[in-house]
Amino acid sequence: MAAATSSSGGVGPGADFLGFTPLSKCGKKSDPKRKRVNRNKKKNWKKHSDVRDVEEFMDDVRLQERTVGCLVSEKSDESLFFMDKGSTKGNKKGAKKITSKKQTKPLRIDLILQPDSRVPAPKDILAHQLPNAKKLKRKREREEKLEEKGVLPRTDRLLLEQQDKPSTRQKDEVNNNPSRGFYDLWADKNPLDAPLEGKDQWYLEQTKKGRVKRPERLNKKPSVLPAVEVAAPGASYNPTFESHQELLLKAHEVEVKKRKVDQRLNRKLKGPSKDKIATEETRLQELCEGLVEESDDERPPGDDVKPEEEKAISLPQGERKTERQRKKEKEAKVLMMRQAAERKEKLRQQGLYQLKSIQSALKSRQAELLRRKQLREERKKAQALQPRRLGRLKYQDPDIDILLSEELTDSLRRLKVKLALPV
Repeated sequence: MAAATSSSGGVGPGADFLGFTPLSKCGKKSDPKRKRVNRNKKKNWKKHSDVRDVEEFMDDVRLQERTVGCLVSEKSDESLFFMDKGSTKGNKKGAKKITSKKQTKPLRIDLILQPDSRVPAPKDILAHQLPNAKKLKRKREREEKLEEKGVLPRTDRLLLEQQDKPSTRQKDEVNNNPSRGFYDLWADKNPLDAPLEGKDQWYLEQTKKGRVKRPERLNKKPSVLPAVEVAAPGASYNPTFESHQELLLKAHEVEVKKRKVDQRLNRKLKGPSKDKIATEETRLQELCEGLVEESDDERPPGDDVKPEEEKAISLPQGERKTERQRKKEKEAKVLMMRQAAERKEKLRQQGLYQLKSIQSALKSRQAELLRRKQLREERKKAQALQPRRLGRLKYQDPDIDILLSEELTDSLRRLKVKLALPV
């Protein structure tokens, strides 16, 4: 058996080894030390005071006041208890009396559910208030005073004026009237718009009676080109001689342009001539260029340079100028500045006599600018006739499909139809 230690340090009953009891917890003391608080300060009264018993008592008092109306200890015994006298089955008169009392007296369960609190219910002030009550009251008093004098309010006067005023609105004619006159729907003048003629544009916009203005972008065509390209008259099955010759001339010009492009390409890609073809000698000469130094005997006779002349020639050092030289240089500088100013003034005076030449130069400049502007506009118009570029490849016009004079037919019956068979 395990021995228990006593309080004097020995082993005694009721204690485990090292003095731990079964109720003790690891790392905690059984009796925490009470904290000392200074109670003579007001800030520590509520913080370190236990008022739970007082709060429970006050809650009990409020509960009794809400349910019973007052404290139960203050109520009389008759209101809390009643005497049970038993039933009166033998006496018929007493039974009738009891039944009559039950009919007039409410049940006890209803009496318990009825509020008997001494605290009155709070009054809902907002339920009895009206918005702008003072303002409406003053307005009503003012209208009563005016009514005594015979003056009507403004709203009543407007209603009476509107009632007495005859209606000037023109009634629209019924659409299903068979006797109504006809009019051109696409004409410039529409009889239905006659009542709106002469009215202000602002009035028509605000009353939504005027027509909506058509946007300017809808009046412009997206392209100058026609929607459907019509074939040339020379491409018909039985054209005239002149129109057919014009079409042949256009096709000839297209073929000439193609041939020029092919010739230029062949000329650029053509190899060198026989004289310019590289041989072994020319290739070896290019490889040895600059590697072999020329000897003295191979030098031309005009290239003889003396070693003394090859040396760098030392420049003479500048001598110090005298006072007289500086003075002369200063006078020469002032004289040059004066001459430049006089020359500038003379040129400005002569410019007065050059107004005609300046005007002619300005006119020529304006004419040049106008010519460039017209050239840009023409180029822009020509570009508008071309198809839009959608990718990196340039659009090419399809080849003109023409027939020679021998291939033309006099009638549609002898025209051969070319069918495209699937591959």
